[in-house]
Amino acid sequence: MLRVAVLMTVFNRREKTLAALEGCFRQIDSVAAQEKYSFEIWITDDGSTDGTSEAVSQAYPSVHILHSGGGLYWNRGMRLAWTEAAKDEPDFYLWLNDDTILAEGALAVMLETSEYLRHKAIVVGTATGEDGSYSYGGRMRSNKIVPPDPVIPVPCYTFNGNLVLVPKAVYDALGNLEPAYHHSFGDYDYGVRALKKNITRVVAPGVLATCDRNPGVEVWRNSGYSLRERYAYLLGPKGRPPREQFLYDTRSMGFFGAIGHFISVNLKVLFPRRTKS
Repeated sequence: MLRVAVLMTVFNRREKTLAALEGCFRQIDSVAAQEKYSFEIWITDDGSTDGTSEAVSQAYPSVHILHSGGGLYWNRGMRLAWTEAAKDEPDFYLWLNDDTILAEGALAVMLETSEYLRHKAIVVGTATGEDGSYSYGGRMRSNKIVPPDPVIPVPCYTFNGNLVLVPKAVYDALGNLEPAYHHSFGDYDYGVRALKKNITRVVAPGVLATCDRNPGVEVWRNSGYSLRERYAYLLGPKGRPPREQFLYDTRSMGFFGAIGHFISVNLKVLFPRRTKS
């Protein structure tokens, strides 16, 4: 039986986390009934104060919960969950965001796509928001979302980390997420690292989840905030910390491309065009 480790990191989104887990367990029950796959779920709780861990433990006692005092954010929280899950050497790792609700049959599609590609490719699931537009999934070089085909997997450049299946063969080649990142960049960076190792990255057929985009214009480029506030957010873990941005840009665009993007980001902070809604 092939083993799948589901990886999540959570912080103060108890109801969304429970909803994501409910959808996940429905999928697990359906797939596991075929006795081909088994599942374990690993969650990093990054210092939640809203009772997330307690609620998860009560509703789903089989879930492994790792506790952090805070400050790991998405990337480092996922790294911790992945590190612990990898000790048992499962056959797959499934990244799942705590606000992502799986569509019916999503896990089966992801695993069937992986099997079709001989379990040597990264498989990405596409999500839509409440309005039906694509919100997260595979990305082109231009950063536009790759529309999924209804039947066949299609290639992508990199991807959002909301719903991603990583087979053991890929993990053995790439390892864990990059520790230099706090919150953002880790998922995109993993796709770029896979590209450089000639590892296939595909978008699975169909829309496999629902997840709304983060609302509003980012603070660092929003004219409704002062210049000091914009730069403070830009430099923070959930903004665009320059060292992290430069590391990712160097890997994805080369040194001169990274320099150009550094200038572009600073110009957007200095001369924002949008206002706070």
